[in-house]
Amino acid sequence: MDIKRLRILQTLARYGTVAAAAESLHLTPSAVSQQLAVLAKEAGVPLVERNGRGVRLTGAAQVLLTHADAIGVQLERARADLAAHARGGVGQAQVAAFPTALAYLLAPAVARVRTTHPGWRFAITEHETEDSIPKVISGELDLAVVMNSPQVPTADHPTVVLHPLLSEPVHMALPVGHPLADEEVLDLAEHLVDEEWVLTAEGTACHALATQSCGQAGFQPRVGHYVTDFGAVYAVVAAGLGVAMMPQMSVASAPPGVVLRPLRAPAPRRHLFAAVRRGSGTTPLLHALREVGRELAGSDHCGTPHDAAL
Repeated sequence: MDIKRLRILQTLARYGTVAAAAESLHLTPSAVSQQLAVLAKEAGVPLVERNGRGVRLTGAAQVLLTHADAIGVQLERARADLAAHARGGVGQAQVAAFPTALAYLLAPAVARVRTTHPGWRFAITEHETEDSIPKVISGELDLAVVMNSPQVPTADHPTVVLHPLLSEPVHMALPVGHPLADEEVLDLAEHLVDEEWVLTAEGTACHALATQSCGQAGFQPRVGHYVTDFGAVYAVVAAGLGVAMMPQMSVASAPPGVVLRPLRAPAPRRHLFAAVRRGSGTTPLLHALREVGRELAGSDHCGTPHDAAL
Protein backbone atom coordinates (compact mmCIF):
# COMPACT_ATOMS: atom_id res chain seq x y z
CA MET A 1 0.00 0.00 0.00
CA ASP A 2 1.14 3.51 -0.81
CA ILE A 3 1.93 5.55 2.32
CA LYS A 4 0.61 8.69 0.63
CA ARG A 5 -2.78 7.04 0.16
CA LEU A 6 -2.79 5.96 3.80
CA ARG A 7 -2.16 9.60 4.78
CA ILE A 8 -5.12 10.65 2.63
CA LEU A 9 -7.27 8.17 4.56
CA GLN A 10 -5.91 9.55 7.86
CA THR A 11 -6.70 13.08 6.73
CA LEU A 12 -10.25 12.10 5.78
CA ALA A 13 -10.71 10.54 9.21
CA ARG A 14 -9.40 13.71 10.86
CA TYR A 15 -11.48 16.23 8.89
CA GLY A 16 -14.62 14.18 8.24
CA THR A 17 -15.37 15.20 4.65
CA VAL A 18 -13.69 14.67 1.29
CA ALA A 19 -13.81 18.42 0.58
CA ALA A 20 -12.11 19.34 3.86
CA ALA A 21 -9.49 16.61 3.44
CA ALA A 22 -8.81 17.78 -0.12
CA GLU A 23 -8.37 21.38 1.03
CA SER A 24 -5.93 20.32 3.77
CA LEU A 25 -3.90 18.23 1.31
CA HIS A 26 -4.01 20.86 -1.48
CA LEU A 27 -5.74 18.35 -3.77
CA THR A 28 -9.07 18.34 -5.58
CA PRO A 29 -11.94 16.33 -4.05
CA SER A 30 -11.90 14.19 -7.20
CA ALA A 31 -8.22 13.36 -6.69
CA VAL A 32 -8.87 12.41 -3.05
CA SER A 33 -11.75 10.14 -4.06
CA GLN A 34 -9.64 8.51 -6.78
CA GLN A 35 -6.75 7.83 -4.40
CA LEU A 36 -9.14 6.35 -1.82
CA ALA A 37 -10.62 4.11 -4.50
CA VAL A 38 -7.14 2.85 -5.42
CA LEU A 39 -6.36 2.26 -1.73
CA ALA A 40 -9.61 0.29 -1.33
CA LYS A 41 -8.63 -1.85 -4.33
CA GLU A 42 -5.19 -2.47 -2.80
CA ALA A 43 -6.77 -3.37 0.55
CA GLY A 44 -9.41 -5.53 -1.05
CA VAL A 45 -12.23 -4.04 1.03
CA PRO A 46 -14.48 -0.95 0.83
CA LEU A 47 -13.08 1.94 2.88
CA VAL A 48 -15.83 4.56 2.53
CA GLU A 49 -19.58 4.40 2.12
CA ARG A 50 -22.26 6.91 1.32
CA ASN A 51 -23.76 8.83 4.23
CA GLY A 52 -26.36 11.25 2.94
CA ARG A 53 -24.50 13.70 0.71
CA GLY A 54 -21.19 12.80 2.28
CA VAL A 55 -19.23 9.68 3.12
CA ARG A 56 -18.19 7.83 6.24
CA LEU A 57 -15.43 5.37 6.95
CA THR A 58 -16.25 1.68 7.00
CA GLY A 59 -15.25 -0.67 9.79
CA ALA A 60 -12.48 -1.96 7.53
CA ALA A 61 -11.15 1.58 7.17
CA GLN A 62 -11.07 1.95 10.95
CA VAL A 63 -9.05 -1.28 11.18
CA LEU A 64 -6.64 -0.01 8.53
CA LEU A 65 -6.23 3.29 10.37
CA THR A 66 -5.02 1.46 13.48
CA HIS A 67 -2.11 0.19 11.38
CA ALA A 68 -1.50 3.40 9.43
CA ASP A 69 0.06 5.22 12.39
CA ALA A 70 2.42 2.31 13.05
CA ILE A 71 3.35 2.19 9.35
CA GLY A 72 4.10 5.92 9.40
CA VAL A 73 6.24 5.57 12.52
CA GLN A 74 8.19 2.70 10.96
CA LEU A 75 8.74 4.71 7.79
CA GLU A 76 10.08 7.62 9.84
CA ARG A 77 12.43 5.22 11.60
CA ALA A 78 13.66 3.96 8.24
CA ARG A 79 14.34 7.53 7.16
CA ALA A 80 16.14 8.20 10.43
CA ASP A 81 18.28 5.09 9.96
CA LEU A 82 19.22 6.21 6.46
CA ALA A 83 20.17 9.63 7.81
CA ALA A 84 22.25 7.99 10.53
CA HIS A 85 23.94 5.84 7.87
CA ALA A 86 24.98 9.00 6.12
CA ARG A 87 26.36 10.24 9.50
CA GLY A 88 24.08 13.21 9.41
CA GLY A 89 26.16 14.77 6.66
CA VAL A 90 23.31 15.57 4.27
CA GLY A 91 19.61 16.15 4.56
CA GLN A 92 16.75 18.51 3.87
CA ALA A 93 13.73 19.52 5.90
CA GLN A 94 10.68 21.74 5.82
CA VAL A 95 10.56 23.61 9.14
CA ALA A 96 8.34 26.28 10.68
CA ALA A 97 7.82 28.44 13.76
CA PHE A 98 5.65 31.30 14.96
CA PRO A 99 7.28 34.75 14.56
CA THR A 100 9.12 35.24 17.87
CA ALA A 101 10.34 31.64 17.98
CA LEU A 102 11.43 31.93 14.35
CA ALA A 103 13.47 35.03 15.18
CA TYR A 104 15.09 33.88 18.42
CA LEU A 105 15.17 30.07 18.15
CA LEU A 106 14.69 28.64 14.67
CA ALA A 107 16.68 31.09 12.55
CA PRO A 108 19.77 31.01 14.84
CA ALA A 109 19.58 27.20 15.01
CA VAL A 110 19.35 26.83 11.23
CA ALA A 111 22.29 29.22 10.80
CA ARG A 112 24.28 27.13 13.27
CA VAL A 113 23.53 23.88 11.42
CA ARG A 114 24.53 25.41 8.08
CA THR A 115 27.96 25.94 9.63
CA THR A 116 28.31 22.59 11.39
CA HIS A 117 26.52 20.47 8.73
CA PRO A 118 26.79 22.32 5.40
CA GLY A 119 25.16 19.41 3.56
CA TRP A 120 21.80 20.14 5.22
CA ARG A 121 19.20 22.38 3.57
CA PHE A 122 16.17 23.88 5.27
CA ALA A 123 13.08 25.64 3.98
CA ILE A 124 11.64 27.91 6.68
CA THR A 125 8.01 29.00 6.78
CA GLU A 126 6.08 31.00 9.38
CA HIS A 127 3.15 29.21 10.99
CA GLU A 128 1.34 29.59 14.30
CA THR A 129 1.12 26.55 16.59
CA GLU A 130 -2.48 25.77 15.68
CA ASP A 131 -1.51 25.60 11.98
CA SER A 132 1.83 23.81 12.41
CA ILE A 133 0.66 20.68 14.22
CA PRO A 134 -1.64 19.40 11.40
CA LYS A 135 1.15 20.07 8.90
CA VAL A 136 3.61 18.00 10.94
CA ILE A 137 1.07 15.17 11.14
CA SER A 138 0.40 15.26 7.38
CA GLY A 139 4.10 15.34 6.50
CA GLU A 140 4.02 18.84 5.02
CA LEU A 141 6.43 19.95 7.76
CA ASP A 142 9.30 17.92 9.19
CA LEU A 143 9.70 20.06 12.32
CA ALA A 144 7.78 22.93 13.87
CA VAL A 145 8.55 25.06 16.91
CA VAL A 146 5.27 25.30 18.84
CA MET A 147 4.07 26.56 22.22
CA ASN A 148 1.84 25.02 24.87
CA SER A 149 -1.80 25.25 23.85
CA PRO A 150 -4.91 23.06 23.59
CA GLN A 151 -3.83 22.19 20.03
CA VAL A 152 -0.52 20.65 21.13
CA PRO A 153 -0.64 16.82 21.21
CA THR A 154 -0.31 14.90 24.45
CA ALA A 155 2.67 12.69 25.21
CA ASP A 156 0.84 9.57 24.02
CA HIS A 157 -0.01 10.97 20.58
CA PRO A 158 0.54 8.20 17.99
CA THR A 159 2.40 10.28 15.39
CA VAL A 160 3.84 13.44 17.03
CA VAL A 161 6.59 13.84 19.63
CA LEU A 162 7.34 17.10 21.46
CA HIS A 163 10.92 17.93 22.47
CA PRO A 164 11.14 20.67 25.15
CA LEU A 165 13.21 23.68 24.07
CA LEU A 166 12.53 26.62 26.38
CA SER A 167 10.26 27.86 29.14
CA GLU A 168 9.96 31.65 29.20
CA PRO A 169 8.10 34.04 31.50
CA VAL A 170 5.35 36.38 30.39
CA HIS A 171 4.89 40.00 31.46
CA MET A 172 2.06 42.48 31.55
CA ALA A 173 2.33 45.36 29.10
CA LEU A 174 0.80 48.62 30.36
CA PRO A 175 0.67 52.11 28.90
CA VAL A 176 3.04 54.62 30.45
CA GLY A 177 1.17 56.56 33.10
CA HIS A 178 -1.14 53.68 33.96
CA PRO A 179 -1.88 53.52 37.73
CA LEU A 180 -0.42 50.01 37.89
CA ALA A 181 2.86 51.12 36.31
CA ASP A 182 4.13 52.02 39.77
CA GLU A 183 3.77 48.43 40.98
CA GLU A 184 6.98 46.39 40.87
CA VAL A 185 5.10 43.09 40.49
CA LEU A 186 1.52 42.55 39.38
CA ASP A 187 -0.96 39.94 40.56
CA LEU A 188 -3.59 38.80 38.07
CA ALA A 189 -6.42 38.49 40.60
CA GLU A 190 -5.49 41.53 42.66
CA HIS A 191 -4.64 44.04 39.94
CA LEU A 192 -5.98 43.03 36.54
CA VAL A 193 -9.58 41.84 36.98
CA ASP A 194 -11.13 45.17 35.98
CA GLU A 195 -8.67 46.06 33.21
CA GLU A 196 -9.53 46.15 29.53
CA TRP A 197 -7.39 43.52 27.78
CA VAL A 198 -5.84 43.18 24.35
CA LEU A 199 -5.84 39.51 23.30
CA THR A 200 -4.69 37.68 20.20
CA ALA A 201 -7.38 36.06 18.06
CA GLU A 202 -9.47 33.24 19.48
CA GLY A 203 -8.00 29.87 18.62
CA THR A 204 -4.39 31.05 18.88
CA ALA A 205 -1.99 29.64 21.45
CA CYS A 206 -1.34 33.04 23.07
CA HIS A 207 -5.08 33.64 23.44
CA ALA A 208 -5.38 30.29 25.21
CA LEU A 209 -2.44 31.07 27.51
CA ALA A 210 -3.91 34.41 28.58
CA THR A 211 -7.47 33.19 29.12
CA GLN A 212 -6.35 30.04 30.97
CA SER A 213 -4.05 32.07 33.22
CA CYS A 214 -6.86 34.47 34.07
CA GLY A 215 -9.25 31.57 34.59
CA GLN A 216 -6.87 29.99 37.06
CA ALA A 217 -6.77 33.34 38.87
CA GLY A 218 -10.57 33.26 39.14
CA PHE A 219 -11.77 35.58 36.39
CA GLN A 220 -12.20 35.96 32.64
CA PRO A 221 -10.45 38.92 31.03
CA ARG A 222 -12.62 41.80 29.84
CA VAL A 223 -11.50 41.89 26.21
CA GLY A 224 -11.58 45.21 24.42
CA HIS A 225 -9.48 44.39 21.38
CA TYR A 226 -8.32 41.35 19.39
CA VAL A 227 -4.90 41.92 17.83
CA THR A 228 -2.56 39.08 16.85
CA ASP A 229 0.65 40.76 15.64
CA PHE A 230 2.80 41.54 18.69
CA GLY A 231 3.99 44.86 17.24
CA ALA A 232 0.38 45.91 16.78
CA VAL A 233 -0.49 44.70 20.31
CA TYR A 234 2.22 46.93 21.75
CA ALA A 235 0.95 49.86 19.66
CA VAL A 236 -2.58 49.42 21.03
CA VAL A 237 -1.22 49.26 24.58
CA ALA A 238 1.02 52.32 24.02
CA ALA A 239 -2.07 54.21 22.84
CA GLY A 240 -3.64 53.59 26.26
CA LEU A 241 -6.35 51.27 24.95
CA GLY A 242 -5.70 48.25 27.14
CA VAL A 243 -3.23 45.89 28.80
CA ALA A 244 -1.75 42.70 27.37
CA MET A 245 0.10 39.58 28.47
CA MET A 246 3.32 39.42 26.46
CA PRO A 247 6.02 36.72 26.28
CA GLN A 248 9.64 37.47 27.14
CA MET A 249 10.78 37.03 23.54
CA SER A 250 8.66 40.01 22.47
CA VAL A 251 10.13 42.42 25.03
CA ALA A 252 12.84 43.78 22.73
CA SER A 253 10.16 45.07 20.33
CA ALA A 254 8.21 47.00 22.99
CA PRO A 255 8.01 50.64 21.86
CA PRO A 256 8.25 53.85 23.88
CA GLY A 257 5.02 54.40 25.73
CA VAL A 258 4.87 50.87 27.14
CA VAL A 259 5.79 49.66 30.63
CA LEU A 260 6.38 45.95 31.24
CA ARG A 261 5.83 44.40 34.66
CA PRO A 262 6.42 40.80 35.84
CA LEU A 263 3.61 38.73 37.30
CA ARG A 264 3.66 37.39 40.85
CA ALA A 265 4.70 33.75 41.27
CA PRO A 266 3.54 31.26 40.32
CA ALA A 267 3.46 33.27 37.11
CA PRO A 268 2.32 31.91 33.74
CA ARG A 269 5.05 30.72 31.42
CA ARG A 270 5.18 30.03 27.71
CA HIS A 271 6.64 26.57 27.03
CA LEU A 272 8.22 26.00 23.63
CA PHE A 273 8.70 22.62 21.94
CA ALA A 274 10.02 21.14 18.72
CA ALA A 275 7.23 19.02 17.22
CA VAL A 276 8.36 16.16 14.97
CA ARG A 277 6.79 12.95 13.71
CA ARG A 278 7.27 9.96 15.96
CA GLY A 279 10.09 7.72 14.78
CA SER A 280 11.93 10.46 12.89
CA GLY A 281 14.83 10.37 15.35
CA THR A 282 17.19 13.23 16.10
CA THR A 283 18.65 15.66 13.57
CA PRO A 284 21.37 18.32 13.67
CA LEU A 285 18.63 20.96 13.76
CA LEU A 286 16.97 19.46 16.82
CA HIS A 287 20.33 19.41 18.58
CA ALA A 288 20.97 23.06 17.59
CA LEU A 289 17.50 24.13 18.76
CA ARG A 290 18.17 22.60 22.16
CA GLU A 291 21.50 24.43 22.35
CA VAL A 292 19.95 27.79 21.44
CA GLY A 293 17.12 27.16 23.91
CA ARG A 294 19.59 26.48 26.72
CA GLU A 295 21.53 29.64 25.87
CA LEU A 296 18.36 31.75 25.88
CA ALA A 297 17.26 30.23 29.18
CA GLY A 298 20.61 31.07 30.74
CA SER A 299 20.69 34.66 29.54
CA ASP A 300 18.63 37.82 29.83
CA HIS A 301 17.27 36.87 26.45
CA CYS A 302 15.49 39.19 24.09
CA GLY A 303 15.56 42.18 26.38
CA THR A 304 14.53 43.05 29.91
CA PRO A 305 11.13 44.24 31.15
CA HIS A 306 11.48 47.96 31.40
CA ASP A 307 10.00 51.39 31.77
CA ALA A 308 9.97 52.51 28.14
CA ALA A 309 11.09 56.06 27.49
CA LEU A 310 8.48 58.58 26.47
